[in-house]
Amino acid sequence: MDQDRFKTVVSLLEQEELTLRERKFLEGVRTYFLKHSELTEQQWSILEGVYREKLWMRKTFFTRNNPSKGPSSRAL
Repeated sequence: MDQDRFKTVVSLLEQEELTLRERKFLEGVRTYFLKHSELTEQQWSILEGVYREKLWMRKTFFTRNNPSKGPSSRAL
């Protein structure tokens, strides 16, 4: 696990609205990473999954709530 990648994912997740379970997991992963300088495969897999889910939600709801800012259907 690359330390820069870890910092990027964690900092982006900290900007998102997280559930209590996600916040606790993030705290635990951060503590583990500081102590061991790496994550287990399972920890990294879960962290990436949460990250991908938050990105998907942002893209999905941003497009639905702001259709004028999305691709224009008039361009056709």
